Amino acid sequence: MSSFDKKWRTSILVSGLITFIAAVHYWYMRDYWAAFEESPTFFRYVDWVLTVPLMCVEFFLILKVAGAKKSLMWRLIFLSVVMLVTGYIGEAVLRDQAWLWGLISGIAYFVIVYD
Repeated sequence: MSSFDKKWRTSILVSGLITFIAAVHYWYMRDYWAAFEESPTFFRYVDWVLTVPLMCVEFFLILKVAGAKKSLMWRLIFLSVVMLVTGYIGEAVLRDQAWLWGLISGIAYFVIVYD
C-alpha cells in the first residue's frame, strides 16, 4: 500500500473489501445453485446490499479529491439501499405487485444516475 499516494489508499482498501465480499458470496451462491438448482435470489441481494453501498463509499472517496461533499455519499448510499430493498420486495416477496416495487426501485436508480 505504501506505493500508492495516501489520498487513494482508503479507496483501494474499500475496493479490495468489495471484491472479497463479492467473491465469498458468489462462491457460496455457486454451491447453493449446485445443491438446489434454483437461483439464490436472497443471497444475491445480501451481496448487493453490502457491496453497492461500499461502492458508493468508494465513489465518494475518489470524488472527495475533487471536492465532493459527504452529503453526496450518504444520499447515494440511501438511494442504493432503497433501490435494492424495493427491488428485492418486487422480485421475491410481493411478486403480484412487482411492477410497483420495480417502479420505485427504478426511480431510485434514476435519481442516483442524475446525481
